[in-house]
Formats: sequence, C-alpha cells, structure tokens
Amino acid sequence: MDQGAAEPVGSQTRFPSLHTCVGGKLGASWTRSGIRVRENGDPRDLFKLLFVKDSAAAIRAREKELNEQGSILDLLRQQTKQFEQRTNRSDKAKLDEYLTSIREAEVKLQGMTKWLNQPKPDVEFDMTGQPHSGTDYAFLAPLMFDLLFLAIQSDSSRVFTAGFGMHNRTIELDGVTGGYHGLSHHGNVPSQLRQLRIIDNFYFQQMARFLNRLHDTPLGNRGDGTLLDKTMVLFGTGLGDAARHSNRDLPTVIAGGGFRHRGHVNAQQPGGQRTPLNNLYTTMLQNFGVRVDRFNNATSSLELG
Repeated sequence: MDQGAAEPVGSQTRFPSLHTCVGGKLGASWTRSGIRVRENGDPRDLFKLLFVKDSAAAIRAREKELNEQGSILDLLRQQTKQFEQRTNRSDKAKLDEYLTSIREAEVKLQGMTKWLNQPKPDVEFDMTGQPHSGTDYAFLAPLMFDLLFLAIQSDSSRVFTAGFGMHNRTIELDGVTGGYHGLSHHGNVPSQLRQLRIIDNFYFQQMARFLNRLHDTPLGNRGDGTLLDKTMVLFGTGLGDAARHSNRDLPTVIAGGGFRHRGHVNAQQPGGQRTPLNNLYTTMLQNFGVRVDRFNNATSSLELG
C-alpha cells in the first residue's frame, strides 16, 4: 500500500518513500515487481542519508555510478526486446515482471539524478550517545521517530513505514526478560502477559509522543492547522491474536490526515461480515490523492472524512 502511494509522488521529494525499523527488519514494503524495499535500522545512517551534505567528490562519484547503472539498464532493455520475440506465453509473463523491475529501476535512477545536486535541509538534531545494543529500544526508538518527524517537516519524503522488528532477542526494557515473538505466544501465562504489556505500552508511548510532535507543529500560516492535520498515521499489527496466529479483529489506530475521527469503531458489518483492512488502505490512498477504486481485496472504502 505504501508503494502505491509512493509511485505517484515519484521524484517530487528526494525520497519517494522512507523505511525504518528498530530492533530488526520488518519486511513490510515490497515494490510492484515483488522486490523487498530496503529498511534503515541505524539512526546515524538515517541522519546522514537525510541531512548530511555530501562532498563534491562524493557527488561526482555518485553521478558516475548512476550513469553507469543507467547504461546497464539500457543494455538490459535492448537484450530483453530481442529475447521477447522468442518466448512462449508463460515465459512472456515472467519477462513482463522482469521488464517491470527494469522500469522501476529507471524511474528510481531518474529521481536520484534529479536530487543529486540539490542541497539537503538544515536541521538541529543531537546525535550524541550510543545505544547499548540493537535492542536498546529506549534509546533507539525516540531517535528514529524524531528523524521521521524531521523528514516529514522538511518534506524529504511523504510516504513512510516504521516499526519494531519481530524477533526473539531480549528487548532492553525494565521488567522484560524474553523476546517479543516468544512472549506473543503467551498461552495466557501471567508472567509472559506482564512482559508483553510492558513492551506494548512502550510502543504506544512512542507513537503518542510522535503524534504529539505532529500535533504541536503548526503549518506555515495562522489557521492552516497542524502537521498532524496533513499527515495520516496508521498504527497497528498484522495479528489480532498472535498466540493463535489469528488476523481477525486487528487493533488498528488511524490518526490525523484531516479525517473526522469518531473514537473507537467496531468494523464488523451489520450482517456479521468482517471488514477487510484493505478497505482502510483504499480510503487512505484516496485521501492521499491516488486514483484508486479498490486496493487488493477491499470491498469498499470507509467513511472517515
């Protein structure tokens, strides 16, 4: 869904989309041709990517690299066209996927070339200190969400995915001695449920802090509202009950974006049918300006506006 929003944005921003993770990869974003989008899990690398100005020599080297990649794509396209004349129907379908990935790479290269010599935004940000480990969430999570806030505020990108990795390493939070994945299969054991609540509460605290920053940031002119009014924030999970691997009754929060929010909504339909999460995705894409009637298996859009 995020890539469906990023495609129309294209090179209007330096990054069509940005993807971050804390404590391990999410694997949440995939291109149209089925390639997993790279995630950034190090706040120092993300800060450098977003705001540290490149030297003239680095820019020249990057320009040369992009030109070489473009030449390779041109050659691949020519060879593919020659091969296309000798393919059967099933091979042609696979070849179409390959051509799609080439087109995606070409669009990406064009956008990167456009922004190569454009100066990066100036921001004030404290990058001192070091995490104890890759699971030092109390240190890493605020940094990551603050960098996302700055990326939104500076219009470096308009599409983001961010979250916490699902793994079995022990997260550095007081009272937690197990990995989230193992704790999620709690079997209603009280000690595991207590640790799970500590982690989940931390997630909600970080999201609330992020939403408050957006809410407390006014837009340019008086009366234009806040940054949250112009930013849709989706917070949720892919499982309603991880202990049973159930994806029913998903706890999902949608904030901001100019919607007329109504508090808690039971999405079960009058006849008892369950509402696909893709109905919400469809509504978000439409609110973002994407011309789409239905995303994936959506049955309709949701009345949120």
